[in-house]
Amino acid sequence: MILGSIFGSILGAAPAGATGSLDCAIDDKAVAFDAHIIFSHGLAAGFTNERFELTLKAKGAPDDLRHLKLDAAALVHHWFRGKELKLHLYHERTEGRHGTVELVIETRSGPKDDDEGAFAGRYWLEVSDLPDGASEAKTWTYKGRATCSAG
Repeated sequence: MILGSIFGSILGAAPAGATGSLDCAIDDKAVAFDAHIIFSHGLAAGFTNERFELTLKAKGAPDDLRHLKLDAAALVHHWFRGKELKLHLYHERTEGRHGTVELVIETRSGPKDDDEGAFAGRYWLEVSDLPDGASEAKTWTYKGRATCSAG
């Protein structure tokens, strides 16, 4: 009982961590993408409340992979330290034929950026679909510019 009270007091006295928001966007002739993430500051900081929306504007890719609303499960890797911000998202069909969407965003803040939280860089997106009865998947690859902001 006493140990529980001491432990509760220690937890209650822990300082609250500061949070910020992170937004990334792609908008070109082939792809529209929006990401919104809440992150904590500090060494063991993590991401929370991740929301991603991806729309393929270019023709060709399967209809069910053209518009995706994704959550934290799709974020398989990230790097947000200093002047670098990188996101790696992956989505795979859960039913039916095999199909995947993989998006990598790599951005940096510039050495003389007026907006301290602005990041710019590139994206690489690959969509893969294995049609019924086919032995090889059909793949579409898109590349272009991406921007992010952190505050």
